[in-house]
Parts: sequence; structure tokens; C-alpha cells
Amino acid sequence: MLIKSSHVSSMMVAACMIAGGISLPALASAEVDPATVEHDMAQCEAPDVGQSFVKVSIQGLKDLEGNIRVQVYGPTADDFLEKGKKLVRVDVKTEAEGQEICVPMPGLGDYTLVVMHDRNANGKADFFSEGFGFSNNPKLGLGKPDVEEVVFTAEEGVKDMPVNLKYIFGADEEQKEKRRKLRRR
Repeated sequence: MLIKSSHVSSMMVAACMIAGGISLPALASAEVDPATVEHDMAQCEAPDVGQSFVKVSIQGLKDLEGNIRVQVYGPTADDFLEKGKKLVRVDVKTEAEGQEICVPMPGLGDYTLVVMHDRNANGKADFFSEGFGFSNNPKLGLGKPDVEEVVFTAEEGVKDMPVNLKYIFGADEEQKEKRRKLRRR
């Protein structure tokens, strides 16, 4: 069941929390998720009074293959990227560098946000080829960032949020060739 983002209420958020979610290693699922909302850029252009949206601008796309998934979690370590804790998910086809995605927030307050470039559009997180980014663009290592680095406040209206994707293991062929040449010296 897909729900329209304009119908996301605190009651639906509670239902979404009960229904289940996904952790970073399994950031995607083939099942229909009640927290998934339809993407509608018009909502970020003219939000209703009392509503909160984040306009995510995707930077650093490796290519235009596949899909982009944006997920919103609560602001604590117990919520961030934990199974069953996802509040909102928006899936869209990858279109262009700087692509904007309007994400309806469950309400006003503190949240965390993660973006995945699902390059092969299989609905699963593949760390060897896919890009990831987070609210506030923390420096990424091999693990997830600390929750304190990615918490942001959703207020009434629209918050602009650029998110820089990082392809931790998915270096492009040009980068791989440069590393090979350096090793040969």
C-alpha cells in the first residue's frame, strides 16, 4: 500500500513504526512498505500551513543508473538505521546530478536522514557499488556515522538539504587505474 505524503500524520507514523523498517545493511526491501510515500515536488513548492518537508538535493552521483531512496529515522541511536524504526521512505528514479526530492516529514522536530543510490535498482544495499549519504554530510568511514552528526531539525515549511553521496567501495575505473599506476612505481 502506497500512501500519499500529504496524508502522513502522527497516527500513520506510529503505524509505520509498528509495521517495520530496515537497517543500513538491508536498506531496501522488495516488500511494499507502509512508510513509503509518493514523491511530489509540488509539496515543497507550496506546503500547507503546519507541514514540514525536506527538499533533498542529491550531489555526487556516479551515474544516472537505477533509483534513489531517501529514508527518515528518529533522532536517537536507538532509532537511527535500526530495523523497524524507519518513519518515511521516498523512492524515485535517478534523473540528474543535483536532483531534488521532496520528503514529507512526520511532524516538526528532530530526525535523521539517509540517501542511497541504488544503481542496479534491485532494492538492496550493495556496498561495493552503491552510494550513500546522510543529513549534514558527515565524513564517512566503513561504518555508519554517529547519530549526533546527522540529526537535524524539521520546522514548519521546507528545509533545503544538500546530500553528498559517497561510494565507499565503488570507485570508478579511472580512479582504479590511477591507484594501479601508483602501486607500480
